[in-house]
Amino acid sequence: MEISYHQEIIAPIEIVFNFLTDDEKMKLWMEGLQLIEYPEKKNVDDPIGTRFIYHIKEGGHTQQYSGSVTEYTPPTLWGIELSTPAYQFNISYELTKQARKTQLDYHCEMVFGSLFHRIMGFLFRGLTKRILKSQMTKLKQLSEQESVRRSPQ
Repeated sequence: MEISYHQEIIAPIEIVFNFLTDDEKMKLWMEGLQLIEYPEKKNVDDPIGTRFIYHIKEGGHTQQYSGSVTEYTPPTLWGIELSTPAYQFNISYELTKQARKTQLDYHCEMVFGSLFHRIMGFLFRGLTKRILKSQMTKLKQLSEQESVRRSPQ
């Protein structure tokens, strides 16, 4: 199953990229994200291949998603892979600079661990899209607020 989302953000590309990749800023827009763990050291110079664990609160329980950085080209591309025994998500955030705006193109490919999980994924597709829209709206809002704070008066 694939989900795509496109959004224009009235903020410089560097600000948007920073919200996507900074651990503390991610917690501000990624609903339920409580903690990001790095089983090995986080490689800030070349993060491709860096492994991490997202701890995300969902429905009163905290779920763990193992992940790794698959693509990293600042400030235009951030790709990650997340997995649980039931699902694997291949996610990319592509940013395009447009004058004083940024075009965000989000793409997620979901691979299911079983037929049961595929059916559940299909049934909950609407909820998944609503969560994505909520997160992208929050990302937009935070990026635009940061842009206003940084603008020369």
